[in-house]
Amino acid sequence: MKLSKVLSGLAGLTLAAASLAGCIVVDGDGGHDHVDDLGSGSLTVTTAINGLSDARQCSKYDVDLLAVRVESEEGFVYKARVNCEEFGVAFDGLGAGYHDVDVWLEDFDGDPRSDVVRVPSVEVIDGMDTLVDVDLPSRSIYR
Repeated sequence: MKLSKVLSGLAGLTLAAASLAGCIVVDGDGGHDHVDDLGSGSLTVTTAINGLSDARQCSKYDVDLLAVRVESEEGFVYKARVNCEEFGVAFDGLGAGYHDVDVWLEDFDGDPRSDVVRVPSVEVIDGMDTLVDVDLPSRSIYR
């Protein structure tokens, strides 16, 4: 099986889970004209802890939530918080263009449990899904 099919399936499942959980929040001034002008795409963020996407890593480091923040060039902010064991989240309908992606881990109270890993200038392309893979090393996790 091709890796692209696996990643595409993972993106779809992650997006469906995120949509059902209602965990994607958009902050901004309400104007989305840029989407009409440039088109829209999706962004899938997958994560690992020490190179492993294994639920035992979440337990080992006493981490409950994966937090992701995406900011567009226009200043629109998209946020998601999902169970750590999901190891990813998808954002659909983002305006085409460049976005900064911040990823960190939290406890159930929403307190940070790791440093923020920033992936700057990720290009979202009209009609495409962009994949960002982030590994959170153990040295970045608070004990």
